[in-house]
Amino acid sequence: MSDSRRGIVMDVDTERIYPARRVSLRRTGWILLGVTLAINVASMAVPALIDHPLTTNRGEIQEYLDVFVEGNLPTWWSTGLLVITAAAHAVLGAIGHAARVNGSWAWFASATMLGMLSLDDHTQLHERLDRIGRELVTYNDGFPFYWLIPGLAAGLFVAVGLLLLARHLRGRPRWYMITGCALLLAAALGGETLQGLLIASGQSGPLYVLTYHAEELGENLGVLAMLAAAAHSARITRTQYSFDLRYPLT
Repeated sequence: MSDSRRGIVMDVDTERIYPARRVSLRRTGWILLGVTLAINVASMAVPALIDHPLTTNRGEIQEYLDVFVEGNLPTWWSTGLLVITAAAHAVLGAIGHAARVNGSWAWFASATMLGMLSLDDHTQLHERLDRIGRELVTYNDGFPFYWLIPGLAAGLFVAVGLLLLARHLRGRPRWYMITGCALLLAAALGGETLQGLLIASGQSGPLYVLTYHAEELGENLGVLAMLAAAAHSARITRTQYSFDLRYPLT
C-alpha cells in the first residue's frame, strides 16, 4: 500500500473516531435570555430594595442600571444584541448568496434594518425626530414623544425589511421572524405611546415604571427571536479540526 493510500485510511479512521457533530446553540440562547431578564429585573429591583444614595434618587448605580436612561448597561446590552443579530443575518445572506439560494438577499435586508436599529439605539436618533413631530401638530397637550409621528413611517420601513425575510423562510424560522418583528415594533412604538399618554395624564408612578421596563424587555425579546430565526436557518457541525456552517437547513 502506498503512502497516499495510508493517508486516506488515516483520514477515514480519523473521521470514524471524531465524527461530525451538530453544534447546538440552545444553551447560548438561554444565556442571552437570562442576561436580558436579569438586567431588566435589576433595573427595577435595585432602587426598590436598596435604600442608598447611589441606588435611589438618580444615584450613579441607579442611572447605570435603569433601562429608561441611555448610555448605560441596558443600552450597551440591547445595542449588542442588535449588532450580533444583524451580523448573523448578514453571514447567512452571504452564505446563501454564495450557494445561489433563492431569496437569500432578504437576509441582507433584515441585517440592514437591524444595523440601523442598533445605530438608533446607541445614538438616540429617534429622539432627534421629536422636533419634526412637533412641527406636524398645532397643539400641545403635554404628550412628550412627538417623534412617534415620523417614527411610524420609519417603523413601517423597518417592518417591510424584516417581513421580506420572513416571507422567504419556512417553518420555525419564519415564525421566529414574524414574532420578533411584532414584539420589537409593538414594544418600541406601542410602549412609547402608552408612556406618553401616562405622562400627559400626570402619572409617573409604578405603572409608568412597569410600562417602560416592559417596552425594553419586549424589544430585546423581539431581537432574540430574530436571532433564533437565524440560528434555526443554519446547520453548524464540528469535526476534530474545523466547524462547518451551511445554509439552508435541510
